[in-house]
Amino acid sequence: MKRPLPTFRYEVRSARHLDELVASPLPLGMVAGDARRSQHRDLYLDTSHDTLRRRNITCRFRLRSDDTRILSVRIGSAGSPSEVRFDSAVRSAEAGGAVAEATAAGRRLSALIDPALLVVRLDIETERITRIADFDWLRRPRVEIHYDRSVIRRNGASGTMYQMCVHARRGDGATTERLATALEQTQQLRRESGDSRDRAELMLRWKQGGGVDDNDRSPEEASGVHAGPRSPGNPVEFLNPEIGLLDFQGRVLALAESADTPLRERLRFLSIVSSNIDEFFMIRIAGLRRAAREQSEEQCDDGLSRTEQLRLIAERMSNLAERQARCAEACLRELEPFGVRVVRWKSLDAAQRASLREECREEIHPGLTPMAMTLSPGHPLPHLPHLTLALAVVQRDNVTHRLHLAELELPADSPRFLPVPGSSGDYIAIEEVVRSNIDLLYPAGGIEGVYVFRVTRGGELSLDEESAEDLIDAVADATERRSSNPAVRVEVEREMPGFVRDLLLGNLRREDPGASVELDASDIHEIDGLLDLRCLSDLELPDNPTLRYPPFQPAEPLPEGQSLLDALRESDMLFHHPFDSFDGTVVRFLREASEDPEVTTIKITLYRIGNSSPVVDALIDAARNGKKVVAFVELKARFDEGHNVRWARKLEKAGGHVISGLVGYKNHAKALLVVRRENGKLRSYVHVGTGNYNSRSGMEYTDLSLFSSRDELTADVADLFNALTGGSLPPMGLSRGSLVAPHQMPDSIVALIDREAAHARAGRPARITAKLNGLSDAAVVRALLRASADGAIVELACRGICTLRPGVPGRSDRVRVSSVVGRFLEHSRIYRFENGGSPIYFVGSADLRHRNLRRRVELLVRVVETKQQEELDRILDLYINDATAWELGADGAYVQRRGGTLGAQEALMHGAVSAQSGT
Repeated sequence: MKRPLPTFRYEVRSARHLDELVASPLPLGMVAGDARRSQHRDLYLDTSHDTLRRRNITCRFRLRSDDTRILSVRIGSAGSPSEVRFDSAVRSAEAGGAVAEATAAGRRLSALIDPALLVVRLDIETERITRIADFDWLRRPRVEIHYDRSVIRRNGASGTMYQMCVHARRGDGATTERLATALEQTQQLRRESGDSRDRAELMLRWKQGGGVDDNDRSPEEASGVHAGPRSPGNPVEFLNPEIGLLDFQGRVLALAESADTPLRERLRFLSIVSSNIDEFFMIRIAGLRRAAREQSEEQCDDGLSRTEQLRLIAERMSNLAERQARCAEACLRELEPFGVRVVRWKSLDAAQRASLREECREEIHPGLTPMAMTLSPGHPLPHLPHLTLALAVVQRDNVTHRLHLAELELPADSPRFLPVPGSSGDYIAIEEVVRSNIDLLYPAGGIEGVYVFRVTRGGELSLDEESAEDLIDAVADATERRSSNPAVRVEVEREMPGFVRDLLLGNLRREDPGASVELDASDIHEIDGLLDLRCLSDLELPDNPTLRYPPFQPAEPLPEGQSLLDALRESDMLFHHPFDSFDGTVVRFLREASEDPEVTTIKITLYRIGNSSPVVDALIDAARNGKKVVAFVELKARFDEGHNVRWARKLEKAGGHVISGLVGYKNHAKALLVVRRENGKLRSYVHVGTGNYNSRSGMEYTDLSLFSSRDELTADVADLFNALTGGSLPPMGLSRGSLVAPHQMPDSIVALIDREAAHARAGRPARITAKLNGLSDAAVVRALLRASADGAIVELACRGICTLRPGVPGRSDRVRVSSVVGRFLEHSRIYRFENGGSPIYFVGSADLRHRNLRRRVELLVRVVETKQQEELDRILDLYINDATAWELGADGAYVQRRGGTLGAQEALMHGAVSAQSGT
């Protein structure tokens, strides 16, 4: 039997994309004839129970714009060698009359079924543009290309789809195959399985009623967001915070891309970027979708509408995803000389495949449960998992010949990479193994495709704090419900066909039918290579020192056996982590206090405690030793709620007093108060930090710890704790030099900045120097702009978000902003105000963002001793002038400095090593 000539079908995203394809020249230098326009209408006939479809028979009645009518009967799958087809011209313009005419197609149809039982099951009306190409010596075309815009109607529902088809008309089809491949490469097209009818029926099965298809809408209409006119009054000095966050991810990604970064660390940075982008979508994009308070507050000054922001975010995300994929591929390739490879199923030999298949059957298969994505009453729509790899399985039913889609969640407790038997150092991704052995779940066959995807859901807690009887229980319950939040992103491998993507979106839309902004095609993110690169940090690598950063041992600034409490009676102490040991200072302080029989009380704020916690262990020991332990545990620390709930309950069980939150606010202050009886009197000692009481972050984040027994500081911290534990509202203010948010700090910071502006106007020294994580509070940004315009110098080492645009003539030309990224996460906050030559220094927990200053309890405290002030000057100078930092330009772009000298982190590590060795 003669093999049918090939046909290649491609989904097209929109009418605009279709027009671009029509206008584009064909690849391979192929010359096309003039485009011809035509219209036709296809009526697909079957019984109300789809009897023909179940027998793999198709009956189509086509009415063309030239008034010709064709009845077609096809037996078997389109394009298959076993296909039998009958096409007959008919006179009737009605379907019933066409099937009744004495034609070859009509007679064949009558032999299969009673034509009186047939009804129209699907109506597809198509506007077609046809191009012909690759002419033979008789000027007959070998290739025909159709560009179709089709409106589909069935049972009152309608939709629009776009498609391009490449048909071989004569010859052996080889040229058509080459053309199709070239089109896929140059136009980024995806081949579709099945035929147009399959895709049309699946679309309508999942579409809610009629109306305009998303592809015909403007970007604003499709996203559900309407862009208002940009106000000309918005100052150009402001930068967009969302873009700033993504640019920060780009700077971290640059560490992964750098050949100077050891290979294991490059994989770790890739993992960190993936995790950070997940959080960006969970929080920032979810907030944009629901017009969250946090986002609307931070986005009121950049002049961009939500639609414009989403467009810019999509552009940045596309670039980041491409960079991530290229970097991951390069890193995995560079691992091969070290004996580590991530391989594909097709590269395995028969023995390896058999062994992995058996492992899949025994260890993975029992935990898999395919969930049909159908609207049938007996099969509720599956809840697509949050941040979990899943497979979309496309199967054609052997009886009805319809396409069906099922979701298959991969087990979270299985390793992402499985060792390849008999090949040391070779690994294969679990999704590759499951996909290649999908017949274990579908022994009847009919699998037409298996595609990897991953859903990201919003990260907010659905929590009614005011009505909660027990906030610990309420937060625990809300944390468990988070996985049911609306979806904000779907990552798919590039090979996933369009109709499968449409079905995933349709399923997710039905979870949240009242959403103000529906998911649309722009929320599908195509990924090349592995999805979810967080897994790369878990890849087993050889113990080769060249693959990692050289080991770093923090300095132990306190001699063995020395009492930290005794030392604090003499002077304040300032430590810089991780260059100074966190465990050797902060944990040691707590441990000493928990064991000291003269210590009566320990009070502490806990924000991100971590999975294991020497800090909480010391607090539990203190409670068991009879001391009064009071812990303000912030249960609403995003994504650490589960850990914090568990530690809060454990502390309560040990006898500690736990305060679990303020309604409507978060407590982000980092403070510790120890009360000790000395010579018959009570004396207080405090620790104030810029980071969490978390030993792990104490080794990975740069943070500052100030210890003091100064009366004014211990009294301020005592007042802070009394306000936190004695009432249900945040503290109004502190009176001895410290600053507390949300009521006191915002105005105080602006006043300090305005004072620098006044010094500048008077000709006195005026400079604001700060190291912080984020700057986006509008009032603070405007104050900094005023100070710069008045002559004050503003130097900022700002790690992430910065909405202040430097370098605007007459407004911010005295502003200098840089960002340091490196081995450790920059987390310390330092504020220095020149004050006419009598500098004022603060350290503490607060960034200059709206959420920190106005919706959190934050603490900044004065550093008053000369020795500690000089140390802060040294740290600020290192970061402001870091030769490896990224400098923010007036155009909003960051450019890395290339000074060739040590960066701040390297210099501080060298200093710690020297301190350890005594040199």
